[in-house]
Amino acid sequence: MLVKVWTELPSGKMTSLLAKIVEENGPDMSIKYLSPTEDLDHGCVIYRYEEQTYEVQDDSITEYLGTDDEGDIGFKVVPTGFVKYDSDSDYIPSEEEDEEEDETAEDSDYSLDEE
Repeated sequence: MLVKVWTELPSGKMTSLLAKIVEENGPDMSIKYLSPTEDLDHGCVIYRYEEQTYEVQDDSITEYLGTDDEGDIGFKVVPTGFVKYDSDSDYIPSEEEDEEEDETAEDSDYSLDEE
Protein backbone atom coordinates (compact mmCIF):
# COMPACT_ATOMS: atom_id res chain seq x y z
CA MET A 1 0.00 0.00 0.00
CA LEU A 2 1.28 3.44 -0.91
CA VAL A 3 1.06 6.07 1.82
CA LYS A 4 2.24 9.55 2.72
CA VAL A 5 4.28 9.66 5.91
CA TRP A 6 4.83 12.70 8.17
CA THR A 7 8.62 12.92 8.17
CA GLU A 8 11.28 15.21 9.58
CA LEU A 9 13.75 16.29 6.90
CA PRO A 10 17.48 16.78 7.62
CA SER A 11 16.77 20.54 7.65
CA GLY A 12 14.41 20.03 10.61
CA LYS A 13 11.29 20.83 8.58
CA MET A 14 8.36 18.41 8.61
CA THR A 15 6.66 17.20 5.42
CA SER A 16 4.63 14.29 4.04
CA LEU A 17 6.73 11.96 1.89
CA LEU A 18 5.60 9.14 -0.39
CA ALA A 19 6.38 5.62 0.81
CA LYS A 20 5.30 2.02 0.36
CA ILE A 21 4.34 -0.23 3.26
CA VAL A 22 6.47 -3.35 2.80
CA GLU A 23 5.48 -5.17 5.99
CA GLU A 24 2.93 -4.83 8.78
CA ASN A 25 3.39 -6.28 12.24
CA GLY A 26 0.50 -5.25 14.49
CA PRO A 27 0.59 -1.49 14.95
CA ASP A 28 4.09 -1.24 13.43
CA MET A 29 4.66 -0.81 9.70
CA SER A 30 7.89 -1.11 7.75
CA ILE A 31 8.09 1.43 4.94
CA LYS A 32 10.45 2.37 2.14
CA TYR A 33 10.47 5.94 0.88
CA LEU A 34 10.17 6.64 -2.86
CA SER A 35 12.93 9.20 -3.30
CA PRO A 36 14.30 11.23 -6.20
CA THR A 37 17.78 10.29 -7.41
CA GLU A 38 20.38 12.20 -9.39
CA ASP A 39 19.73 9.91 -12.38
CA LEU A 40 17.66 11.07 -15.35
CA ASP A 41 15.57 9.27 -17.96
CA HIS A 42 14.91 11.44 -21.04
CA GLY A 43 15.45 14.53 -18.91
CA CYS A 44 13.11 13.39 -16.10
CA VAL A 45 14.29 12.67 -12.55
CA ILE A 46 14.25 8.97 -11.71
CA TYR A 47 12.66 7.97 -8.39
CA ARG A 48 13.56 4.74 -6.59
CA TYR A 49 12.61 3.09 -3.35
CA GLU A 50 15.34 3.49 -0.74
CA GLU A 51 17.13 0.34 0.39
CA GLN A 52 16.63 1.20 4.06
CA THR A 53 13.32 0.43 5.74
CA TYR A 54 11.84 2.55 8.51
CA GLU A 55 9.43 1.56 11.28
CA VAL A 56 6.38 3.82 11.65
CA GLN A 57 3.00 3.63 13.30
CA ASP A 58 -0.42 4.72 12.08
CA ASP A 59 -0.15 8.17 13.68
CA SER A 60 2.72 8.98 11.27
CA ILE A 61 0.62 8.20 8.18
CA THR A 62 -0.95 11.37 6.79
CA GLU A 63 -2.70 9.67 3.86
CA TYR A 64 -3.47 6.14 2.71
CA LEU A 65 -3.44 6.35 -1.09
CA GLY A 66 -5.53 3.21 -1.59
CA THR A 67 -3.27 1.61 -4.20
CA ASP A 68 -0.06 -0.33 -4.67
CA ASP A 69 0.33 0.98 -8.22
CA GLU A 70 2.65 3.96 -8.62
CA GLY A 71 0.95 4.68 -11.97
CA ASP A 72 -2.26 5.54 -10.12
CA ILE A 73 -0.52 8.44 -8.36
CA GLY A 74 1.33 9.98 -11.31
CA PHE A 75 4.44 7.87 -11.83
CA LYS A 76 5.51 5.90 -14.89
CA VAL A 77 7.66 2.78 -14.64
CA VAL A 78 10.99 3.03 -16.47
CA PRO A 79 13.71 0.35 -16.58
CA THR A 80 15.66 1.93 -13.71
CA GLY A 81 12.82 3.13 -11.45
CA PHE A 82 9.94 5.57 -11.80
CA VAL A 83 9.49 9.03 -13.32
CA LYS A 84 6.84 11.51 -12.30
CA TYR A 85 4.57 12.58 -15.11
CA ASP A 86 1.76 15.06 -15.61
CA SER A 87 -1.15 13.66 -17.61
CA ASP A 88 -1.79 17.08 -19.18
CA SER A 89 1.83 17.75 -20.15
CA ASP A 90 1.41 16.40 -23.70
CA TYR A 91 -1.90 18.18 -24.27
CA ILE A 92 -1.86 20.66 -27.14
CA PRO A 93 -5.22 22.30 -27.89
CA SER A 94 -6.36 22.05 -31.49
CA GLU A 95 -7.08 25.17 -33.52
CA GLU A 96 -10.79 24.23 -33.59
CA GLU A 97 -11.01 24.34 -29.80
CA ASP A 98 -9.32 27.74 -29.71
CA GLU A 99 -11.75 29.12 -32.31
CA GLU A 100 -14.76 27.74 -30.39
CA GLU A 101 -13.61 29.47 -27.21
CA ASP A 102 -13.18 32.80 -29.06
CA GLU A 103 -16.68 32.55 -30.59
CA THR A 104 -18.21 31.74 -27.21
CA ALA A 105 -16.62 34.82 -25.66
CA GLU A 106 -17.94 37.05 -28.46
CA ASP A 107 -21.48 35.61 -28.24
CA SER A 108 -21.69 36.27 -24.51
CA ASP A 109 -24.79 37.95 -23.04
CA TYR A 110 -22.60 40.05 -20.77
CA SER A 111 -21.90 43.56 -21.83
CA LEU A 112 -20.01 46.26 -20.01
CA ASP A 113 -21.79 49.05 -21.95
CA GLU A 114 -25.32 48.25 -20.68
CA GLU A 115 -26.58 49.82 -17.47
